[in-house]
Order: sequence, then structure tokens, then C-alpha cells
Amino acid sequence: MALEDRAPSMFTAVLILAVAAFLVFPLRLYVRYTKKAFGYDDWCMSIGIIPFLALTIVCLVGPFHGVGVHQASLTPDQQTQGRLWFFLFEILFCITIIFIKLSISFMLARIAAPMKKYVWALWFMAGLVTLANLVSLFYIIFQCSPVAFFWDRTIPGGSCNKAKILADIYYMDTAVNIIVDWFCALLPVPLLWSIQMNRNTKISVAFLLGLGVFASLSACIRLKYTVNLNNSDDFLYGVGDVAIWGYAENATGVIVGCISTLRPLFQRLFKLGSSRDPSSGFELKNTHDRPRPTSVHGGQGPESQYSWAKNRHGKNIATVRTGQLRKSSDPSFCESEEELVQDQQKGIQVSRSVTQHRDMA
Repeated sequence: MALEDRAPSMFTAVLILAVAAFLVFPLRLYVRYTKKAFGYDDWCMSIGIIPFLALTIVCLVGPFHGVGVHQASLTPDQQTQGRLWFFLFEILFCITIIFIKLSISFMLARIAAPMKKYVWALWFMAGLVTLANLVSLFYIIFQCSPVAFFWDRTIPGGSCNKAKILADIYYMDTAVNIIVDWFCALLPVPLLWSIQMNRNTKISVAFLLGLGVFASLSACIRLKYTVNLNNSDDFLYGVGDVAIWGYAENATGVIVGCISTLRPLFQRLFKLGSSRDPSSGFELKNTHDRPRPTSVHGGQGPESQYSWAKNRHGKNIATVRTGQLRKSSDPSFCESEEELVQDQQKGIQVSRSVTQHRDMA
């Protein structure tokens, strides 16, 4: 009997999300490479893209092997195949989501590095989402004895735990993912609140960093369909929505996680606000390996920030900004265009900006 029901719509939805995700990921790598700002967040996303590719294949092929199809339309062998493909989906979902959430957390940690309380909060959230998904992964694999009994119900003497336990695991895992998504989406607000920068730049940065809230929308919708895991009469049809929105959660995480790093590319293509704001106390650009002028006080101590750039007339401009520069043993922090350098001292402070023009021979 020919398979029907949700296969075409599931295939189309997954294909659209996959094209978007695999388009922005290489753009992220291009921006990081050209800015010499490849960090731990990029490594996590690069590692996570491997299980995400496998998850994409499973979600494209699964609907044509029983996932999302009424069991009355399937032969016993097709039902076995459908359960196997859904089992693979569950495994790959847990693995992929860990690396995506870690990537977003590491990216925000690079920005919040001078503010330790935010960094510790991010580490806690990263550990929480990792633990929750590892628990889910472990339970999904070993919920049946033997493991293969989950998809092959003809194995003699096999048994599985109650379906309600799996549903409860899904509820816990999804709730943790939603909490982490909202935390990471709202964190840029206090980070940027006290930063001196023009309003348009602040809004654009906050918007790009806060895109993670869209990933939580897929998780919220998936939470609604988790009850279908208890549907023993038409299990494969019921879990079709779980698979669609589970893939959407991962794909959206990849998309927004990569888009939030593409501001330098957007500036070049669409001429948004410049990241070099003379009135701001930080830069969103890499100043590594650029020549530095000599300090008027002699030397280049921690009290000043220097950078060379060229203006529209081709002249070299040396900019000196006063304030405290943080030190880091991790070069990826210093080379990130996301680095926020700000003074942590309290009270009234005086800062000055000196711009020196120099014609090159």
C-alpha cells in the first residue's frame, strides 16, 4: 500500500529549513575567517553541523518510511522501519541540540567576558542544557530491552518502559531548552544597556543577538505535540509533528546562531551602521595585527586602546581610547568582532579620544 498522509508536507518543511541553515553556516565561517575571530562558539557550531546533517537526512527520508503516516496504511515491516527512523531522529536531535546551545552560550560568553556574573550564568545554562539532553539521550537509547525492541516489536521477550515516562522526559528536556533560549535571547539587553553607542547600532546588535527567541517558538510548539508519544494506537502518525518541530528547533538554532555573527557582512552589503563608533567605549571589530602608535605617555599600558584605520580619503587614522582593557589568555576573545571592552570602575570617570591623521608615503 502506498504511503500517504504527511510525507510530502514534512519533506517540504524540512527542505526549506535545511537550505536556509546550510546557507548561513558557510557565511558564518567566511566572516570568522576574514575577521580572524574563530572561537569556541564556532568550533561547537562546526561540530554540531555534522549530526545536524545526519538529522536532516533522517527527517527527509523518514516520512517516506512511515514517520507521520497512519499505521493503518502501513504493513508490519513498514511500521518497523518507521519506528527505526523515529528512533534515529530522537538520538540525533539530542546530540545536535547540545552543540547548538553550547555555541550560542560560548558566543555570548565572549561578549560578556568583562562581566563575570553573566559569564557564570551562561556556564550554568550551558551545563543545564547539556545535562538535560544527555539524560534524554541515555533514556531514549535504553528505554527498551533489548534496544532494538523499540522499533522491532517481533523480538521475543522484549519490553519497553511506559510511554508516559518518555513523554515526561520530553517535557523536561523541552522546558530546559526553552528556558535557555529565552535566557540567551534576553541577556544582550543588560549587556548593552550601559554601553556607550548610538541607538541604531545598539538596536541592531541586540536584535541580532536576541534572535534565539525564535528557536524557542519551535520548542513551544513541539511541547504541545509531546502528548502524541502516548498514542499507542497510531504512534507513527502522532510523532510526525514531534519530528517536524523538533527539526525546526534545531534548524532555527543553526540559522539564528549563524545570523547573529553576520553583522560585519550585513554592514558591507547593506551599509548598516558602522561598528567603529567614535563615541563608544568598545569596538565590534578585530584590531589584531594592526600597527599601533606610540602613547603620549610613553608605552602602551593598560590605560589606552589603540587602533589604525583608513578614512575615505585614504589617510591612516590612529585612534586612542582611554579606559581599562581586559586581558585574556584566550586569543579568540581578543580577536572577536563581538568583544566589548569597557571600564569596570565605578564613580565619575573622564575619558578622552585622540585622533591622529598621518599621510603615508
